[in-house]
Amino acid sequence: MRWLVLMARSVHSAHRPAVIRADARHLAGTGLVALAVLLLPLPAAGQQGRGSISGTVTDSSGGAVNDATVTITNVGTQAAVTARTSDTGVYTAPSLAVGEYTVVAEKAGFKTAVATGITLQVDEGARVDLRVEPGEISERIEVRAATPLVNTSSATVGKVVENRRVTELPLNGRNALALMALVPSVKSNSGPTQSGFSDRGVALSAISINGGPGGINQYVLDGATNNQSYLADINVNPAVDAVEEFKVQTSTMSSEFGFTAGGVVNIVTKSGTNQFKGSLYDFVRNSRFDAKNAFATDKPQFEYNQGGGAIGGPIKLPSLYNGTNRSFFFFNFEAWNFSREQPTTQTVPTDAMRRGDFSNLRDASGRLIVLYDPATTRANPNGAGFIRDPFPNNIIPANRLDPVAQNILPFYPLANRDPDNPFTNANNWRDNLDETRDMRQWTTKVDHRLSSQNSLSARYNYYRHYADGGFSQSPWPDPIVRKRYDTLTTHNFVVSDTHSFGTGLLHEVRLSNARQGFPFVVASFGGDWPAQLGLPSSVPGDTFPNISNGLQPFNTGTAGQRDSSTWQFFDMLTWVKGSHTLKLGTDLRHQQALNLQRQQPSGNFNFPAGLTGNPQSQAGTGSAFATFLLGAVGFSPNLNAAALATTHLPEDHTAWSATGFVQDDWKASRRLTVNLGLRYDYQAPPKERSCATSNFNPFATNPENGLLGRMEYACVDYGGTFLEPDTNDFAPRVGFAYDLLGTGRTVVRGGYGLFYATNFHRDYFGATNGFANTSTQYNPPGGNANLAAFRLQDGFPTPVIEPLGAALGPSAFLGGGVSYDEPNGKNIASHQWTLSFQQQVFGNWLLEAAYSANRATHLISGGYDLNQLDPQYYSLGLALQDQVPNPYAGRVPGGFGAPTISRLQSLRPYPYYANINVRNPHQGFSEYHALLLSAEKRLSDGFVLLTSYTFGKLMSDSVVIPINFGPVEQVTTVGYQNGKFDRRAERSLDPTDVRHRLVISGVYELPFGPDKPWLTSGVASHILGGWQINSVTTIQGGLPLVIRGANNQRADRPDYLGGAELDDPTAARWFNTDAFVNPPNFELGDVSRTLPDARTPGVFNIDLSLLKQVSIRGRVKLQLRAEAFNVTNTVNLGFPNTSFQAGPDGRNVNSSFGLISSSRDARILQFGARLVF
Repeated sequence: MRWLVLMARSVHSAHRPAVIRADARHLAGTGLVALAVLLLPLPAAGQQGRGSISGTVTDSSGGAVNDATVTITNVGTQAAVTARTSDTGVYTAPSLAVGEYTVVAEKAGFKTAVATGITLQVDEGARVDLRVEPGEISERIEVRAATPLVNTSSATVGKVVENRRVTELPLNGRNALALMALVPSVKSNSGPTQSGFSDRGVALSAISINGGPGGINQYVLDGATNNQSYLADINVNPAVDAVEEFKVQTSTMSSEFGFTAGGVVNIVTKSGTNQFKGSLYDFVRNSRFDAKNAFATDKPQFEYNQGGGAIGGPIKLPSLYNGTNRSFFFFNFEAWNFSREQPTTQTVPTDAMRRGDFSNLRDASGRLIVLYDPATTRANPNGAGFIRDPFPNNIIPANRLDPVAQNILPFYPLANRDPDNPFTNANNWRDNLDETRDMRQWTTKVDHRLSSQNSLSARYNYYRHYADGGFSQSPWPDPIVRKRYDTLTTHNFVVSDTHSFGTGLLHEVRLSNARQGFPFVVASFGGDWPAQLGLPSSVPGDTFPNISNGLQPFNTGTAGQRDSSTWQFFDMLTWVKGSHTLKLGTDLRHQQALNLQRQQPSGNFNFPAGLTGNPQSQAGTGSAFATFLLGAVGFSPNLNAAALATTHLPEDHTAWSATGFVQDDWKASRRLTVNLGLRYDYQAPPKERSCATSNFNPFATNPENGLLGRMEYACVDYGGTFLEPDTNDFAPRVGFAYDLLGTGRTVVRGGYGLFYATNFHRDYFGATNGFANTSTQYNPPGGNANLAAFRLQDGFPTPVIEPLGAALGPSAFLGGGVSYDEPNGKNIASHQWTLSFQQQVFGNWLLEAAYSANRATHLISGGYDLNQLDPQYYSLGLALQDQVPNPYAGRVPGGFGAPTISRLQSLRPYPYYANINVRNPHQGFSEYHALLLSAEKRLSDGFVLLTSYTFGKLMSDSVVIPINFGPVEQVTTVGYQNGKFDRRAERSLDPTDVRHRLVISGVYELPFGPDKPWLTSGVASHILGGWQINSVTTIQGGLPLVIRGANNQRADRPDYLGGAELDDPTAARWFNTDAFVNPPNFELGDVSRTLPDARTPGVFNIDLSLLKQVSIRGRVKLQLRAEAFNVTNTVNLGFPNTSFQAGPDGRNVNSSFGLISSSRDARILQFGARLVF
């Protein structure tokens, strides 16, 4: 119970999108290869987006009734399928749409048995046993069957979140998939959250299932892939009112599921039925109703509105067509927008400074800061260095002011408040910056029965999300230099055909596409701003130039495009033969992804204070803003240049995969079901379409100089890709479900499954040295930082270098740093196994206890330095810094070709290179073990409840989450301190490990009003009736702390003295900051990747909604809703500062070390109305 105490303590203390193409001929060829190699007939998608009903037909004595006809009818659409019982009385109806069913068993000489009220859920196998009695077939015995709760058909671990919870539980951000967090083994790795909104709504990319890294889950929408190809994130997230239900599943899934290292999220959208149904809704939020964050001085303005509607039913065209029982439609439209403001305070130049008058330029103590004229810089005739003359009266003459700088000045606002310091004019401007976002999406779906044996379905989703980045980029009010316009557009469609041959054979085929276009451009893009500002044509005219002049920078950064597309052809044959249900299938995919990110394409210009300071003594002299007014572009250590321009080429990658699988679900006896499957995935390595990739080869000899190691280029030194395919991805699956007592209420399940994640994601992008990110540096004459490189008004002195690609040759980057991608990396593999016990009690309650494990190998891990010094030399200590003769003198450009180099450099494997960064090696490892407990009550008496508890432990070495653009623990190549020589030393608790997690969710209708136990009529019935309470309570432990920041010329981890965990931690000192010390020089710190004891604060959060339902007429009802997120306004502390800074004695001197200065959201209120019919 100590974890509960600790948690309680913690919580209280506009670019046109590029056209995405699909190579149809390549895809067709892929299909032929798959069929030939795998020797499989046209196969299938089984339970993906669907379910099955099976059972046994017996006579009054309990004997099996063979050759009986069983008819399974969908109540909503009246679609019916038939099955025959086997010699043991077993029948199976696979691949049924989710919904309510009636099951009828008939045989001559017996009365007809009818079971009604069967609810079938996604990827669930409902068991419906029927008993027939002797008599006439025209006689009917009808029973209202209870939907079976235990799973007697498979060992899959998972939970279904049905429509009632999807539409009525409180949702901050109105994202149905946020309810994934209700399921055991699911957690979010995103850390402290904000208001539920981000680029993708809730951060689904951070969701971890069964210990798998976030961003490596498979999303399935109506049986088709719903993942982006570039980020592996979800492609389209349907609106709440478009989702019928979804299931989070993991471990021993059927062999038809793959491309995951965690779990599968199986989503089903709504379909039309014979009855018209729909909804209209509107939800609003306003910051005036919210509580103030504990660490904030005020409440930023926030307004949000979401509205939409849905309708579904039979397709009817008066006098032309009546689609009852045959043709159905569903349509949903939704829009939301929000605006918010954030106050910002900045320092702007005074009116006098704008004119060049710095006569009152002073430091915080009031001392005059003297300006010197860089045009007078000259060698010191009386000593070393340089000298220059001060400006008379600290005033820059008007004729010396750079005209381009004068044209940029109006983009800085004028002072509008008294400064915090009258001498420095600090914080003399304040304003509220605004940001807006809006979204539009719609879903349309059509289902049509061609015949009793053949049906078609088509569904299309469109999603558009626009954000202007109003205050996330730059603090200035002018949108040109502040905002970035992001327009994310996604499309997802699937067309499927299901055909029954009436002899136990069922054929399904699907064609789908998941596509996304994401242009992101700064507001200045395309405005030819260099020309407008007076810069010459030598400066590229794409965006507003980036200016570094001592003030907060403009947002003049990225302009680019990110597109992705996945085509999928999925084909499966299901054969029900006796007690076996056999599936043969293939899954063919063609993926494409384009990435172009142009960083500051119109250049970066630096104006250092040193150019207007005293070269002999800089203290108390010089101003970066004054240097800017003069237009004197000077050297910056951060840029390693005075000015910088970059050019970029797009990366356009394609890949294909071919999968074949076989699955046998064998009803070995009435009480035992065995699941056997085998899957094979072949994933071709990604290939850049224009051969615009390169890679360092550390094992090849450079023909130009005979040195080991050289650059190689696509289509010159190797084919279209340097990556080698992984051809051994066989994935067996085995599981069982055993009905212990033969009652269908007590089941033991277990099994094992091997899964392979997709190999097509962003971590393969970036191997483009020489093609993208080509930089042109401009420096002062002779590299003298006391001189200006050029005047701003003159522009770049030489043209910007265009990417040279393979023309750079094998010696490119010799004498500098280089990156290396391992060509033979294995695909991510996930071994998952489970053992579970299910017990149905009290009619509608299901209790479950499960052990679940996930051991993943070949995970993408934090990179390391291939050129790392062998630790055996660390004992040389400071002698490593001694200069020694250089055997490569004159053969290598730069400092590594000098007559002498440091002993450390000479002992590196490649002394003529700096770091050789191994990018994202597939050497990562993780292991997860968890006890999963749940208590679930299905809907009855107006009450739904799910309680989920996870007790887990996740170990790993440095694992990178693809979606997060970097390692979870934010380590660098150097910080991954011994990745080359001792990877096992990196194993520790994973930074996202959550030891305890408890989630309680429920929907409860108060027992008053019509059709309720009490107050069924009268005025009191109308006042007290129709009320409903819905809630989600989350109690979660903290994450392991990650300590970084040593300073001993080796890596960045301190030594650990132990005892970091405090008995009574506070926000001011969350852990024992005295438990760390700087290690001796040239020794690796011994603190592990994560601390074994101290953790971040935990979470205690209750989301609550109150709903009043008013009957208007017939089936038309109005729901009025009030929702509160963190209804108790609990202060859930954020993460502490974990940056260790060593002082002279090796102890920490960072005053913020261990300090918590943020918290999760305070209470937020949301109001809504929903009309249901």
